[in-house]
Amino acid sequence: MAEGRSHGPTTLSRADLVLVCMPLLFLGGYAVGALTFDTWTGATASASVACVPPLLEGLFVNPPTDG
Repeated sequence: MAEGRSHGPTTLSRADLVLVCMPLLFLGGYAVGALTFDTWTGATASASVACVPPLLEGLFVNPPTDG
């Protein structure tokens, strides 16, 4: 291997963590909604509501910055 070659970032940023959590929260919210409401629309609505807090936090409270 060549000296000084970069292999990318070693840690995840806050924005990356939000992006990782969104599908996981959607799947969890969908599962809970499917068990609770027993309808496709109820499950999808509860999954969407589960994704709102990290979405709002990632966009408005701690927005991503360059650099």
